[in-house]
Amino acid sequence: MKILIMAAGAVGGYYGSLLARADNDVVFVARGENLDAIRRDGLRVNSVNSGDFTLSVNAVASLDGSWTPDLVMFCVKGYQNALAIETIAPAVGGDTTILTLQNGIGSGSDLSAAFGADKVLLGAAYVDASHPIPGVFDERGGTCRIVFAEQDGRPSARCSAILETLQSAGIESEVATDINEALWNKLVYICGLSGMTCITRSSFKEVIETPQTAALTLRVMEEAAAVGSGAGVNLANDVAETTMAHLYEERDGLVSSMHADLNGGRPLELANLNGKVSELGHRLGVPTPMNDFITACLTPAHNRAVSGT
Repeated sequence: MKILIMAAGAVGGYYGSLLARADNDVVFVARGENLDAIRRDGLRVNSVNSGDFTLSVNAVASLDGSWTPDLVMFCVKGYQNALAIETIAPAVGGDTTILTLQNGIGSGSDLSAAFGADKVLLGAAYVDASHPIPGVFDERGGTCRIVFAEQDGRPSARCSAILETLQSAGIESEVATDINEALWNKLVYICGLSGMTCITRSSFKEVIETPQTAALTLRVMEEAAAVGSGAGVNLANDVAETTMAHLYEERDGLVSSMHADLNGGRPLELANLNGKVSELGHRLGVPTPMNDFITACLTPAHNRAVSGT
């Protein structure tokens, strides 16, 4: 399969490398030092689940329309959507499918507005991965899985073909029976993990082992679940509690990419995570005071990073 990875960050770099290793025709969009390193030294993967390897891959900064993929894997962070959509546009042909694996809620709507809803699949990527230095991608073990589906939930030939391609590359994957439930289950999880580590400037182990902040974490997730249910998503009544139990069990190894971005002075995925819960809560009349607070308090750091000051 011809696959475009937008872009070569932690998620795209790792999953794209597995697809390239399985002899798919994969093109990675990258920029700056990351692009230079991949072109010079290859794409280096250090992985608990997949082993360590280096690949010589096709990495580009832009697309001119001379190559059209069957599949675009959309792996950028939410604040990069406008630029990423502009970047992939020349490569999106009549038979191209776009699979968004972006955290949070909103990228499916952005991509559908740009290319048409018929071109866009919704998905969620589960992986503990990072991109520590240019050209290098680390995967630290645990669950590595992609869940995806058509936006209306119907079975389709293209979902079956993508599933076969992913599984042939050694990527655990499934076509979801209810993709919105899967996306919101992940959103509940990330709002607790990312929102609370960022607002406290602490590791998640510290957050969840401190009774006061553990209680606030549960409230953050209860609000997210209430908003999802208010939006018509079929969430379990105890999703916040079961997610809390999972977070506690996995607390020693949990890290948040948004927390790493905050510490590194980079923009934050705030608008698609806690900010989306806050936005939809106000629209639906569902109270979200904890997510409102987190969004308000982190917005100055995000704006500062975006402006470069």
